[in-house]
Amino acid sequence: MDILVVGGTRFFGRCTVELLLAAGHKVTIFSRGNIRPSFWDDIEHIAGDREDAEGLRQLLAGRQFDSVLDNQCYDEQEARSIIDALQGRIGRYVVASTVSVYGEGGHATGRHTVRQPLTDQERFAVDYRPLEPVRETDLDNHDQPWDLRSNLSGYGEGKRQVERVMLESEDWPWIVVRVPSTLGPDDPSGRFAWWLTRILDGEPILLPDGGTHAIQLGYSHDLAQFLVRLLEGGPAGNIYNYAQHETPQLANWLQVIADAAHKPLHTVAVPSSILQQATELPWEDWSYASFCYCPLLMSVAKAEADIGLDFRTSLRDWVQTTVDAYLQNPETLSSADHSEQRPAEIDFARRWTGAREQLLRTLAD
Repeated sequence: MDILVVGGTRFFGRCTVELLLAAGHKVTIFSRGNIRPSFWDDIEHIAGDREDAEGLRQLLAGRQFDSVLDNQCYDEQEARSIIDALQGRIGRYVVASTVSVYGEGGHATGRHTVRQPLTDQERFAVDYRPLEPVRETDLDNHDQPWDLRSNLSGYGEGKRQVERVMLESEDWPWIVVRVPSTLGPDDPSGRFAWWLTRILDGEPILLPDGGTHAIQLGYSHDLAQFLVRLLEGGPAGNIYNYAQHETPQLANWLQVIADAAHKPLHTVAVPSSILQQATELPWEDWSYASFCYCPLLMSVAKAEADIGLDFRTSLRDWVQTTVDAYLQNPETLSSADHSEQRPAEIDFARRWTGAREQLLRTLAD
């Protein structure tokens, strides 16, 4: 197959290209060319800026592809520009979307916490809590407005626009994949590194509400395999949730990381309401909120039935692979954001532990 990948030089996009090449497909990458992975001599490169709609149209004029993977489509304009550039000349278009389209905790500008529940306006579509795991049909983006709502995350709003463009585009063979926080080696977001650096330094880690809530994650290599299956034969006109099969508690997931790093895990449970009021740690940053506050769980039953998810790696195995990759290249741990706030976290953990012990003694007396 002749496949175009928009992006394809970082993280799960790069994994996908590697799998496509290994399977014998011809791959063309559209990117600025600033990052050139080891497979660069094995692909065709079209140098361009995705945000330049006219340049995109000119550079792809007359080109035909069996399938297209688009990991860099973030809003209505970018969705319409790729359709304008390739309408009628592709067999299948797979676009990466996100769990963020569902809304709920972590995806409004305010977070769903003990102290501050989401308002009805922030829960923009439906209260998903009694529906979990959430199915693709529980959200219909036909009903979402084109205007970007300032009380919701710009990332989620943009992806909702992308999905609505797909839903309303005739004769365009789209497939949408909604993914959760996806981790693995070479993750540029710093999310995994944020937790791993804290485990490696051996100091206490603050856990909102003890980390007893379930989290749902993706693994970059497995997501890449799913994308390859869609590019090779996925049915057009479908939306798929995708995630790994385990949904561990946050505290248990951190224990798996600690085991992989051969380090003890030292956590301090604190009510999220206290953390919100008494610390300035980045609990509301999009990179960490998906771990800390009421993450939404998706059903992957449709993907299992239509495409098959027999390749998914076990939690312990993919975490071990990811930890090993960081430890073999420790400079990659610098991707963890907010490291300057680590001393404040350690200090608060110690003070909280002391105050709790004193209170327990008082109550016992």
